[in-house]
Amino acid sequence: MSGIGATHIDHIVISSNNAAVVAETFQRNLGLEIKRTMTRPGTGAQLAFAKLQEVVLEFAGPPQPDPSAEVKARLWGLVLTVTDIAAAVERLRTLGYDVGEPKPAVQPGALIATVKSGTCGVPFALIQYNAIPTATPGVSA
Repeated sequence: MSGIGATHIDHIVISSNNAAVVAETFQRNLGLEIKRTMTRPGTGAQLAFAKLQEVVLEFAGPPQPDPSAEVKARLWGLVLTVTDIAAAVERLRTLGYDVGEPKPAVQPGALIATVKSGTCGVPFALIQYNAIPTATPGVSA
């Protein structure tokens, strides 16, 4: 098997000390429309999302930004969509990469795994949609 079954770039994460200000800056200067904002369950991280064609830009920041701090942002990494996250993780581990266990993503039904080493300084993760079966209302198994 060659490759990891990646189909496309799902999203790019821009990390900062103030997600709202960075998202607003991209919106104002580049004309991006912020489609959604949310607080990440469990961590309280503040998130904002914009879309360029099929690629989502995710702006991530701490739960409570310091309003007096200079706003700084950096490219955190990119997320690749894969067809089979378990096979992709196994393939990368076979090649010597340190990859975290797939875990539920913010996106319903999706699993995500972070590649922790061997990326030449470019953090990235893998995501598989429809990886977790979801119950259909009114239908029993």
